[in-house]
Amino acid sequence: RLPAPAATSALPVTPAYISGDDGHVVLTSVLRRSTAASVFADVLGRALFQDLRQEGGYSYSAEADYSPRDAESATLTAYADALPQKQDAVVGGFVDTLARLRAGRIEQTELDSVRGKLLKVYDAPDLGAAVLPSYALSLLLGHRILTPDQHRAELNAVTTQDLHEVARQAWDTALLQVPGRAVDWAGLTLAPQFSTAAVTGTRHRSLENEDVTLVIGAQGVSLLTPRGPVTVSYDACAAMTARPDGARTLTGLDGFSVTVEPTLYKGVTPDRIAALDAAVPGEAIVRMPAREPDHIPQPRKRPPAARAAGAGGSVRGWTAALWLVGLLAAAWGVLCGVVTADESALADPEWDAVTGLWIMELPLLLATWKLFAARRRRTRS
Repeated sequence: RLPAPAATSALPVTPAYISGDDGHVVLTSVLRRSTAASVFADVLGRALFQDLRQEGGYSYSAEADYSPRDAESATLTAYADALPQKQDAVVGGFVDTLARLRAGRIEQTELDSVRGKLLKVYDAPDLGAAVLPSYALSLLLGHRILTPDQHRAELNAVTTQDLHEVARQAWDTALLQVPGRAVDWAGLTLAPQFSTAAVTGTRHRSLENEDVTLVIGAQGVSLLTPRGPVTVSYDACAAMTARPDGARTLTGLDGFSVTVEPTLYKGVTPDRIAALDAAVPGEAIVRMPAREPDHIPQPRKRPPAARAAGAGGSVRGWTAALWLVGLLAAAWGVLCGVVTADESALADPEWDAVTGLWIMELPLLLATWKLFAARRRRTRS
């Protein structure tokens, strides 16, 4: 028997939210393990189904689950799906249902309906076999084991006030995943999306997205994206999975994760993977089995026509910009030449004004040169 790891959180503030895939709203929360908490999960699932499916017609599936985590805590998970055009309504309804339960507006009939369903389990003739897995889990985790009569008594003792307390606890530790929209209005804080810093080291450009770069350094690994970096330091690496094909996934104690796929980044050689392996503490490395060849990711390839069209459009854009800035630089240069000639013919020329005009010409010349160089690179690629 091994003790389960203590429940921890990488979130600096809760309740919090993150952006996820379209069509899905998910809530997770760590609760104190109790009969009241298990009853609350069923009450929440029924409330979501009634509000989002039966009354609102926004979701097809809406449910909640209570899963023991260790001797003292359990994980509450709630889920609802949504069509793209109804996602805002689902998010709003999901939050409203939670707010109602958190405010204590729980009907006695809701509790009685769930309690009646749970009590029926203890009337089954094969009850001993049915509860054996949960007894074994409780025994391994060091949780108290209740007899059927004790469990019935605890179920009968649950009140709506108990459910109110669980609802408040669930919200206090909640992480809500929503489909790409902000929910600050509901009192949730956006969970950290990026790391505060990136490491230095060898840079490996993504073969799928030229705006993304993987960095393998002496202190850790970073994934550089247009929106910000994601970094995992070796000394704060909770675990690194290792595949025989060279793939590595590092997960930090702060919850951030970086996956190193040699097939998806330029220049990730076996030497770089070996350096990474040597830097991660040995106790954090988790060896994984080999993958089937068709399960090893490969860079997505655009059709040749699409690449040609994209390249052509890119070159045309750079050409247009080059002509625009180049003509402006030429026109301003002619003006500078005329003014210089006119002032030279005067007995008391205003050289300060002439100098100012030529200074304004310099940025135009520099921009023209940079646009020319960029267009040439695009044409060659």
